[in-house]
Amino acid sequence: MRVITFGETMLRLSPAGYQRFTQAERFEIAVAGTESNTAAVLAQLGVSVTWLSRLPDNPLGHLVAQRLCALGVDVGQVTWDADSRLGLYFVEAGVTPRPTRVLYDRKGSAMSRWKPGEWDWRVLLKDASLLHATGITPALSEGCLEATREALQFAREMGVPVSFDLNYRSLLWSPQEARRALEPLLSLVQVLIVSPADARTVLGVDAEDVEIAVQVQRRYSIPVVATPLRDQQSATTGRRYSVVASTERVWQSEGCPFEVVDPIGSGDAYDAGFLYGYLQGDIDLAMRCADVLSALKHTVPGDVLFTSPEELRQLLQGIPRGIIR
Repeated sequence: MRVITFGETMLRLSPAGYQRFTQAERFEIAVAGTESNTAAVLAQLGVSVTWLSRLPDNPLGHLVAQRLCALGVDVGQVTWDADSRLGLYFVEAGVTPRPTRVLYDRKGSAMSRWKPGEWDWRVLLKDASLLHATGITPALSEGCLEATREALQFAREMGVPVSFDLNYRSLLWSPQEARRALEPLLSLVQVLIVSPADARTVLGVDAEDVEIAVQVQRRYSIPVVATPLRDQQSATTGRRYSVVASTERVWQSEGCPFEVVDPIGSGDAYDAGFLYGYLQGDIDLAMRCADVLSALKHTVPGDVLFTSPEELRQLLQGIPRGIIR
């Protein structure tokens, strides 16, 4: 299995613990990007993954590449830009009744300068099993939208399946802008991952959570549509489960319970799990892996899930209890 993905990765800065921005005296840093988070999990599971991006040719850009490389992600195709910057985002962890807050500082970032023609997709997609993209990259600039369209069109021409997570970000564009940009791309997609909230906000789908996947699949004739769902039992506990619709049938998983330490990145871990099973031709396995890895990410601080094939295997067999000695 060989997966290609692309997108912006930033530096995440967070006050210690549950401090507010206004009281913080120091910030903890982490490397964070939706597509690279997914790539890192897939790489840890033994999948060959190439991550494409543009990074500033400075210590911060090299920090990003080094962190991803250490997790097994191929970063050899990154474009280095000597005259740009790394995007930043700040996270203030919340606890009920105070929500988690996110602030972006990414204008003029290296990745936002991406233009069509920068990468040779005929070479990059040769022998690829899958191209994975999200709706975040097209929101960065008009050039990024056009370059994303170019990548997906090359994948279609070369017979490489495309997976796409709609991943709407309200701080980057409006629902109307997102719909105008993303709807035309859906005809190039074989696997769509979309949350109920994004389906309603961006695509205007009016349905119950468990019906979202079916409605989206029928409207856009996408071969496989996966909807990650959450049964939130309290502010800190819940259950992650999935509904998947294809041209042939509908699946619903039993789900996996979780407790919340840090929810950021759980959707990216979900994508990795789903694609891991999908690439093995097994939708049931895809749902189970997605549910388990998303639930597991809730227990890990930072954006990236640190895991292993053995841990995934054990969790698929059942949730362990007590202390493993």
